[in-house]
Amino acid sequence: MTSESSDVLHFFLECRTASEVTRLAVCGNWQGWSLASAVNLTYTEDEGNHEGSTTWRSPQLSIPASRMPLRLRFVANGHRSSPNTRPLIWDSRSRVFERLPEDGVIRCEFEPTPDSSDTGWVTADGVGAYQLRVGQPPGSAEALVTLEPSLEHLPDEVEVVLWEAKPNDPAVPQGKVLARVGALSPAGGDGGEHSEGASPSCTFLLNSQSIDALAFRVDVTSKRDGTLLARCYVEPATLQALEGSISAALVTPDLRHAGTFRASFLVVSALPHPANNLGNLQRTRWVPGGSTLDIGHRGSGASKVHGHNVRENTLLSFQKAALNHSEFIEFDVHVTADGECVVFHDFLVPIRLNTEVVRLPICTLTYDQLKSPDFMQWMVSPNEDATNKDALDEEKQRRRSTLQRSMTSAEDLFRSIFKPQFQGGPPGHTGGPMRSSSDGPAEGGPTAAAMDSAAVAAAAATAAANSAVAASRWFLNDRIASLREAFRRTPKWLGFNIELKYPTVMEVAAMRAQFYNRNTFVDAVLRVVLEEGAGRRVIFSTFDPDCATLLSLKQPRYPVLFLTCGGTKLFADPRMNSLEAALQFALASRLQGVVAEVTSVLGRLRECVAEFHRHGLFLYTWGDGNNDFGSYMAQKEAGIDAIIMDDIEKMAKRINKQSSLFNKQLRSPASSAQDLERIVSGIPMGATSHDLERVSSNLNMLSISAISPIGSPAGGGQLSGLSVPPLSLPVGSPPGATATLSLSAAGLGSPRLAAKKASPFVPGLGAANGGPTAG
Repeated sequence: MTSESSDVLHFFLECRTASEVTRLAVCGNWQGWSLASAVNLTYTEDEGNHEGSTTWRSPQLSIPASRMPLRLRFVANGHRSSPNTRPLIWDSRSRVFERLPEDGVIRCEFEPTPDSSDTGWVTADGVGAYQLRVGQPPGSAEALVTLEPSLEHLPDEVEVVLWEAKPNDPAVPQGKVLARVGALSPAGGDGGEHSEGASPSCTFLLNSQSIDALAFRVDVTSKRDGTLLARCYVEPATLQALEGSISAALVTPDLRHAGTFRASFLVVSALPHPANNLGNLQRTRWVPGGSTLDIGHRGSGASKVHGHNVRENTLLSFQKAALNHSEFIEFDVHVTADGECVVFHDFLVPIRLNTEVVRLPICTLTYDQLKSPDFMQWMVSPNEDATNKDALDEEKQRRRSTLQRSMTSAEDLFRSIFKPQFQGGPPGHTGGPMRSSSDGPAEGGPTAAAMDSAAVAAAAATAAANSAVAASRWFLNDRIASLREAFRRTPKWLGFNIELKYPTVMEVAAMRAQFYNRNTFVDAVLRVVLEEGAGRRVIFSTFDPDCATLLSLKQPRYPVLFLTCGGTKLFADPRMNSLEAALQFALASRLQGVVAEVTSVLGRLRECVAEFHRHGLFLYTWGDGNNDFGSYMAQKEAGIDAIIMDDIEKMAKRINKQSSLFNKQLRSPASSAQDLERIVSGIPMGATSHDLERVSSNLNMLSISAISPIGSPAGGGQLSGLSVPPLSLPVGSPPGATATLSLSAAGLGSPRLAAKKASPFVPGLGAANGGPTAG
């Protein structure tokens, strides 16, 4: 029976597995989900195999009663002594036991399938601290091996095999053969047909606990009689850079030159971190039953989109997206010269120096430089081309105290107060506010009656165009935020789709700067996410195939999706050039899905969705086409898993989407007359009533008011279980300015909150998604 002493529960595990499992262990919430301290189960010969299965038993285990319910995962294979032939496999969902059985023995079955298990994690406690991946350069027509004509063998008449050069398994003293994924191109040895859009490729894999042990040799044998034709060795020094190209001379057994071995390589280094464990896994395959996610592009939308007034990829934009019904936001991440992860889209930051604009690579700047007041002052903002920029900036500065009253409704206040005064102006106009049409003609100017109809029409068209330009460039700016700030100063229920920006070879050349290698770049981002991401849903995406591979192999927790232009742009790497190639790459690399440019799927929506779902992959879309309501609805009806778009607010209004901001009712801190008076102080009398009404109607009686949340002192408040970001003033605020927080525009009691909908599918979270609850 279950033993209880001092609030500690004791139990045993008994698990039946398939006979091919060679090692079985278990980890769970009683031991911190650590693979290093996983408990090994044993197999007893006297009971033998039973109908093709094996029964494994654990020693006595214990869990504090306070940690119940018991959650556990089985882990198979992955033994250090045989890292190359024993891939690590684990339960993709935790097994939950609310109570222990009366006899104290928990009986389970472990039959790993693609739907119930996952594999591929590179870790020192599993398959090894390093994984070498060697293969043909993507898109290259060049064979791995080119032989001298004197050997009288055609490329398809030889076999290329890679071996361990430094064997470390006593059971295989000659060394293990490197595992091969895919087939060599016809020039490299193997023929075969390949699906349209997918390039033939072959990757050799070797796992090891050190880079020195990754050394390998290449044997080229004849398919005619199996004789050894040529051989070469690749030393560990060649692999120290962790990525690059290999060119090694082949020699015959009698030491004559026989040809050349050419390949690209990528070394995946393990990421040791306490939080990098098997707890709270969010990865899963696609399952039926989920609805379509609405994801805010770069927060509340890209700056280039007409009508957007908060600069993209800022905390202002993230908070605005949260109030505009986004379940997730998508944003871009770079790594600075001092290793800090920052949120920005482009590789280059434009700086205005006098009349010149200089573009500086983010990777050459420190975070202290990026967040300094001087840098923000001289950084070229999206409203640089506004026709009335000088007057606009002057008016924004004068009304700063008003804008500081509300971060989330600042755009509405700004437009309400300023739009009648700023209707744009003729090209080159940089003076004061232009008169609105309601002000009548300017003194000395012609009246409308004196103008002919053509002039009236021309003047109206010019005014409308100038107004559109001015309106589209009225931006509320915020400085560049760090990824840590994004985690700490946005609501935890807001999911993050983090896109890692890694440049192509041509982009690196254009930057004229040295960029981080991929391992260092990915590690920097993952460390922040592992340290700050507790309780938040996170998805990774990237256009770079090798970064996607590293993201998937360095951690087992978060889903990784491959971004593709779907053929709308062409790249040197064929994996990036079509939807079909992206699908094949995602399957080969065990990614969770693809994010495709929307025009590449619109003409065949249902076919594409069915194909991805048939393989258990998710299909997201991005692009300007997602801002069209017809395209948006067609994708929802076809079953697209997520739509990344700029016009989150507009789409929410069109479909009458209800607010789903909070799980708990909140007490408004602005529930007294004194609070209301404090909120409206500083707002012009004529605008107070109108502005508060506008804020109230726009946010459905719910307004979280704050200033730019970045740059504030450490620490923050907690309000009824909700993490509230600390409030601060934007850089350059006048002395004596104050920040307030309001959760009710009218200040009358608690806001009326709509019940939160069941969230659409988020990999690994929520029973409503048809997927398991994370452990």
